[in-house]
Amino acid sequence: MITIIFTCVYAIAYTQVNFVKNPSFEKLIKCPNEWNQINQSEFWTCAVDTTGEPRYAPEYYNKCAGSDLDAGVPNNLAAFQYPHSGDAYVGAHLYYDNPPPFPSGLSTNWRDYTQGRLFKPLVAGQAYCVSFWVVMAEVSAYGHNSIGAYLDDGNINKRSPAGDMITDVVPQVASTSVIKDTMNWIKIQGSFVASGNETHITLGNFAKQEDVDTSSDFGYYTPMIQYSYFLIDDVSIVPIDLDADAGKDTWVEMGKQVQIGRVGDTTAEGLDCKWYKKGVLIDSGAIITVSANAIKNAVDTYVVVQTICGFVKTDTVTVKTAGLGVNEYGFGTSFIVYPNPSNGAITISYSLTPQGAITAKVYDLLGRIVHQEQLTFNSKETGVNLNAPNGSYILELKDEAGNVQRERIVIE
Repeated sequence: MITIIFTCVYAIAYTQVNFVKNPSFEKLIKCPNEWNQINQSEFWTCAVDTTGEPRYAPEYYNKCAGSDLDAGVPNNLAAFQYPHSGDAYVGAHLYYDNPPPFPSGLSTNWRDYTQGRLFKPLVAGQAYCVSFWVVMAEVSAYGHNSIGAYLDDGNINKRSPAGDMITDVVPQVASTSVIKDTMNWIKIQGSFVASGNETHITLGNFAKQEDVDTSSDFGYYTPMIQYSYFLIDDVSIVPIDLDADAGKDTWVEMGKQVQIGRVGDTTAEGLDCKWYKKGVLIDSGAIITVSANAIKNAVDTYVVVQTICGFVKTDTVTVKTAGLGVNEYGFGTSFIVYPNPSNGAITISYSLTPQGAITAKVYDLLGRIVHQEQLTFNSKETGVNLNAPNGSYILELKDEAGNVQRERIVIE
């Protein structure tokens, strides 16, 4: 005997949310094992040609490197720092003072530029919010402002020689205050209107040396080291008018959990979303997991508050708690559905007497009803013919007492 218990998971269609590929550097080509390996993070590279001068490329740090101090997380030669999210981040030299260089042989105006690719060009005339998170590494001798993001068609990466400052472009977004926190990640964000040719984002310091405000009160590091060094994580480019999305109204079995929000949207990273239930903040993120109510047929309402560069939008979703197939008196209904997979013709049988009439509904994975009927049983079984395309569906069986059982069925 099979007791049918199923938690509904549905697929949704979605629009582009975050335009940055691999925004938190989680996807890797291979695990880094030394400095200057930004190219090992998928879709990211140095913004200038480092052929013959690889030491001018930014660093890639990932937990996969373990205790390797050149590339490990959280402990490495630059800092002891956990990622803002996930398992990885990037490190870059963003300011270098003019005294004789340290280490020997480096350019006296040494700066790193980190470049990432977008999923597709931005839309001309559309306003976007650009954000990324930074924290100063302990090895840094300077905190400063002017940490920015520049978006273009990729032409910026044709510069040479590597390591030279790039000060002839104006970043669309840049920090105005001096950042010198080595413990807490700081969010840099701003908005701009796209020209329509933006396919790349480059992160770095684009200000002239004399225009950078610095702070150098970091003890013994200052006499030894002339550069600043920052860690970068969670890069985001999001349409500023993006609607909030709490997901589709759904149900969850008692004792189970269900995801709400932008479920299935692989680009929904970097959103500032706060979730509330009965006015109380319960979680954050584009997608969250909630538990079933302890009361069968209870309906819980969740509100998501989404903030994009100061623009606030909200959306709500309801989650209904379905029964487990056993009512409060200990009686229940257990069904067996076969064959599964089938060609659309299935048999439904029961071992315990149903409590009143049984209604069958079949949903596609978008939550739409494709078949519905009240069942008539003959010798504890009945047949159902489903006229639906090949694919996966959810069969819901419900008796008059409100007991609900569900099973994924496949037509092929």
